[in-house]
Amino acid sequence: MSQLNDILEARLVAIDSLYLSIINDRVQDISNDAESLSMALSAIKIKDDTSKGIIVAIRSALLANSELARIVSEMIDGLITLPTVEAKHYE
Repeated sequence: MSQLNDILEARLVAIDSLYLSIINDRVQDISNDAESLSMALSAIKIKDDTSKGIIVAIRSALLANSELARIVSEMIDGLITLPTVEAKHYE
């Protein structure tokens, strides 16, 4: 994906704030699901050190993804609250 971003040029696009709100809801769902999965993994009792390490790594990744999704959600909130602008039609 970053390779695609390297060749894109900045441009304005029109998007409905309701659509952004729906996307934001899905991002929040991802954040909540990742956090819930992490909490569920913490309830598993494991005696094997290797398995414990794997569970800790998975929990860390889930919590990091949850935090990233929360940040993306805040960014989308910022877009939703931007003032409305009208495009000028030139003929």
